[in-house]
Amino acid sequence: MRVLVLGCGKMGSAIAMDMAQSDEVSKVVLGDFNEKKTEQLAARLESDKVSGQRVDVMDQQATKKLMKNVDIVVNALPYEISFLAGKTAVEAGVHLVDLSYEEQHWKLDTPAKEAGVTLVPDCGVAPGLANVLAGYGVSLMDEAEEIHILCGGIPQKPVPPLGYRIVFSTQGLVDMYCEKARIVMNGKIVEVDTLSGLEKVEFPGVGELEAFYTDGLSTLLRTMKGKVKNMDEKTARWPGHAEKIRAFRDTGFFSTEPIQVDDVKIIPRKVAVSILDKTIRLGGEEDVTVLRVDVTGKKDGNKVEHSFVMVDFFDKQRRVTSMARTTGYTASIVGRMVARGDIKERGVVPPEIALVGKFKRFTSELADRGIRVQEISRVKRLL
Repeated sequence: MRVLVLGCGKMGSAIAMDMAQSDEVSKVVLGDFNEKKTEQLAARLESDKVSGQRVDVMDQQATKKLMKNVDIVVNALPYEISFLAGKTAVEAGVHLVDLSYEEQHWKLDTPAKEAGVTLVPDCGVAPGLANVLAGYGVSLMDEAEEIHILCGGIPQKPVPPLGYRIVFSTQGLVDMYCEKARIVMNGKIVEVDTLSGLEKVEFPGVGELEAFYTDGLSTLLRTMKGKVKNMDEKTARWPGHAEKIRAFRDTGFFSTEPIQVDDVKIIPRKVAVSILDKTIRLGGEEDVTVLRVDVTGKKDGNKVEHSFVMVDFFDKQRRVTSMARTTGYTASIVGRMVARGDIKERGVVPPEIALVGKFKRFTSELADRGIRVQEISRVKRLL
């Protein structure tokens, strides 16, 4: 199969590497606005399958022409471009797997179905793998009641001053901490304060972490509507992180309202992002990604709980971050499953829908890459 990878950052690099190493793939085209990035990544991958070229997704005609020459597109560009990339793929008649998701993606559902195209949005680790685990857990029950997701990408040891190192966009991180988190309580979507709901959690091989609400349910808010009473997503960090971030936020450092400093007007959040980007950007530290999904409900008249746990570490041999592995390999595997016809649904097909019937093959391919999900099931008989 022929593959187009849009975006040559950490996630796009992991996707491209995994595609290039697959015997199913004959061609990998790297597309990025920065042509130098594509050249550097192509040189690093050292594969005759791989070539790079400058791509401006805003130029729909040129992008559409490029897409028509491949079997699957995997989009690892910023979320602001996600919808346009999906729209162009539909017009080109090619399937697309995306690391991002916006509500407006659903506008593409009918056009994609009519074009015979599959669009899989938010197909990373969380959202993405987490959604697959949630959907699979629900499929094992007669009646699902609750879904609780907990995920975090952190340095293997807490690093001052925030006990954290970032592996993606600093702007996106700060925006996440300032937005409200949507969760489901008693069957209704409600907004709660991000960083609230603080709890302690334990992960094998990692130790004690803290977790708090973030807005990460993504497509589950739509696909699980009316199916579960309670559902939430929390982000895990080393203990003490939430308190420090809350202090920044609540004292105005993340405000988007301009303030006067001497003769200059500045926006605090822009300044904060610029400073944080230099102080918490991942350097030589090795990271770890933790994920737990708990699904509870009823089966054959009994109360059941299915828990899925993943702990994944930095790949020392290939020098690939765990966050890039768990995000990029998920998207790469799903991309090939769509291209080979394993996933036949057309339109906008979220991961929890696309993979529920292909769960064993999907998790087996993850395990082949050293990403293992442990499943724990409990049954409590009801009197």
